[in-house]
Amino acid sequence: MSVKIAAIPCGSYQANAYLIWREGREDCVLIDPGDDLERLRAALSGKKLGAILLTHGHFDHILGVQPLTEATGAAAYIHPMDAEMLFDMDKSAYDVAASRLPPPRGLKAEALGERFSACGLDFAVLHTPGHSRGSVCLYLEDEGELFSGDTLFEAGYGRVDLHGGDPRQMLSSLKALFALPGETRVWPGHGGPTTIARERARYRL
Repeated sequence: MSVKIAAIPCGSYQANAYLIWREGREDCVLIDPGDDLERLRAALSGKKLGAILLTHGHFDHILGVQPLTEATGAAAYIHPMDAEMLFDMDKSAYDVAASRLPPPRGLKAEALGERFSACGLDFAVLHTPGHSRGSVCLYLEDEGELFSGDTLFEAGYGRVDLHGGDPRQMLSSLKALFALPGETRVWPGHGGPTTIARERARYRL
């Protein structure tokens, strides 16, 4: 069964949430639900939410988590190094002026390990610090699909001047991603999709 992917830009920052499911199945995984609960609920209509995966803990990628976990019972997962950002508005860079949804209060999230499987999907969890200490990319290796969060964009990469950011770690993370097969399709946290080959060609690493 082929994998289906729906991008859902959310909020003032147009952070991409991604709904992923196997063709013919009703259960799905949601990555980085941000600041647009109405659009997220519309995308989930008719589907059963199996899990919420977070690529990192910045506010524009997490604001939809709490209402969706409470409504569906689905668990959320984040790298342990970014778990503190779910409880600290400053560390998550919460922008009061740009946000419709409030920051989470008492949000519970499980720890992401090196792999995550749910809803017929098997993700390799690639730890890619640099944008934050616990940034990860979620890799469907068999399908050649990479959900890169704010580590890698089309013609760019994530900021390294926020809490937990580190330019040297970002450089190492980009090198690791550029070692993936060139045809790997990249679904970033902001902007449109690209490929590893296309982005690798922009840099001399």
